[in-house]
Order: sequence, then C-alpha cells, then structure tokens
Amino acid sequence: MVAVAVLTYHSQNISGSGYAENDHVAFASDLLTLSQMGLRIISLSQLVSWLVNRGPDGDVRDTVCLTFDDGCDFDVRDLDYPGHGLQRSFLGIMEDFVRQAGPEALPGLHATSFVIASRDARRIIDEKRLFGRGWISDDWWPEADGHPLMRIENHGWDHNHPDLEGENRGGFRSVDSHTECLQQVVRAGSAIEAATGRWPEIFAYPFGESSTYLRESFFPEHAEVHGCLAAMGTDASAVTRNSNRWNLPRYVCGRDWRSPEMLQTLLAANP
Repeated sequence: MVAVAVLTYHSQNISGSGYAENDHVAFASDLLTLSQMGLRIISLSQLVSWLVNRGPDGDVRDTVCLTFDDGCDFDVRDLDYPGHGLQRSFLGIMEDFVRQAGPEALPGLHATSFVIASRDARRIIDEKRLFGRGWISDDWWPEADGHPLMRIENHGWDHNHPDLEGENRGGFRSVDSHTECLQQVVRAGSAIEAATGRWPEIFAYPFGESSTYLRESFFPEHAEVHGCLAAMGTDASAVTRNSNRWNLPRYVCGRDWRSPEMLQTLLAANP
C-alpha cells in the first residue's frame, strides 16, 4: 500500500542553534535528506486530490508533503530571534535549496502554511508568546499564496488558544457544536479568502486535536458550508488510501523525529 508522509514544522520553534532545538536548522537539513533519499515533493493539495479523486498510485509514490503550522512571519521572513540571532525563513530555505542544488534535486518542492485568521487573536498570541513584535501578521499571505513554492490554508479562527479569554480555551476537542465550527472554520475561511482571493480548501486542527463532531459530522456532512476537501490532524503515521480524510495524519518535527537519522528511519518505514 502506498503511504505518503506529511512532515510538519513550526517556524517559531527556536530555542537553540542545533537540529533538535531549531525547526529552521532541521528544515534545511531535511530538504537535503529528502533529496539524498531520492524522494520528491508533492503539494498537500495534490495529495488530497489523489485521495478524493482516487488518482493513480504512481502520482504519489515515493513522495513527501511539507506543512507549516500557525503562520508566523518566520515562515517567510528572515528575522532576528532574541537570543538566537537571525533565522532564515522557511521560504528562504526552500529558495536557497532550489538555487544551490537545482530544481531537479528535489522535484515538486512546495509547502503549505496553515494560518490563524483572527487578527485580534494573533496580536494577543504574539504579545504573550513572541515578544509582541507583530510576528504573526497577514500582509504576506497574498504573495505567499501566489508563490510557486507555497500555499496558504486554514488553521482556524483563533486556534482556540489558551492565551485568549473565554471558556473551554486551550484545546480543539471542545469545538463540538455547529456554531463553534462555523466560527473556527467558515469565518476563518472568509477572512483568508478576503486576504488571498482564494477560499482555503484544507483545514489543520490546532494542536492536532479534533472533536468527534468535527470529524464525523461537521466536515463530512456540511461540505457546502465549509468548502473544505480535507482536514489534517497530527496522529503520527503516513497518509494512505484508508486514512480518514477528515483527520489525515502528520509527523511533527521535534516530536516524531529529532535528527536526520530519525527522519531517515521514519521515512524508510513507509512502503
């Protein structure tokens, strides 16, 4: 059975200059590892199309998908992280790889950035988690969504983040009513469409968590409302034909692998 690993990174994960402490260092190293293993990249939308349209297995054989969560500016901008110096953006790392190794070294190189829609929520999260420097902005979304190496997708209205006021904050399993789903998915989609000109078609559950209602009712039964083709969780496994389209698995850098050797072992285990 064909299996496709979806690798997930967080550009704000910076606590040192080594692979295990810095997702930027890991990401740059991992592109080289993927190339050396003879793999190619497909976009997440290509993977979802294969699942939805029952495309031929050859379309996704020996491929990997790349995703970024939370939509911090470090996805696309080189910024000086306090205490750890200038960080090359994820997009810059991909551009560097193409320029230095050539497009044939890692065919199809592409990544999906899942962004938080609410400006107020992002401002509060930025103040409490990222030094209050405006590093979770949205002015870069249109250009990134039109870039040949990137696409913007939906990470919820406000991430149901614990730093925000209100009841049942701090997880996404509590998003279990139709009204809450409309807020987190549809309102977010409208805001992202207003910024990029395109309705997002893939949702990533904040924290990788989802309620039974989200997975089994809202997404599969209300496609005309949410306009999504798939939703991503973070169960540590690869995507196969048998995967739940409304809770597709992903591997998370720093949780599921912490070195190039661990990544090689993880990927080699996929048929």
